Amino acid sequence: MKVKKNCLVRVHYRVTDEDGTEIDASSTEPLEFVCGRGDVISGLERGVIGLEPGGKKRLTIAPEDAYGPHNPAHVKTLPRAAFPVNMELVEGTRFSYRAEKGAEVMYRVKEIRPDSIVADYNHPLAGKTLTYEVTVLDVTDDFVDGK
Repeated sequence: MKVKKNCLVRVHYRVTDEDGTEIDASSTEPLEFVCGRGDVISGLERGVIGLEPGGKKRLTIAPEDAYGPHNPAHVKTLPRAAFPVNMELVEGTRFSYRAEKGAEVMYRVKEIRPDSIVADYNHPLAGKTLTYEVTVLDVTDDFVDGK
């Protein structure tokens, strides 16, 4: 059976950035997702359509089909006073908090200034072209959605 929309797909993968640095890879556990449901980035979903179990493909995925372009509007300056006085802040540190409606919001400390912190709310992979090496392990359409 070939991968198509609304089928359950299991793949092993390796993803690298523009420099060839490995960002992530499946190790012993494959990645499992329903194709077309938005469980994974759109470039990966579209890239595996038509493959059969055992099929391999190398996908180059532009930011628009991955984690989006880097958006300068998502870089904000926060007052240093908003952080505990004894908290050691380091550039690159990631923080998360729950927004009013319960969603988890994450940001990375981009710059530390005397009276403020520059926080980047973009996804860490925003603006990056990614390369996926994918091997399809299994494809099925006889599953119960959500299980």
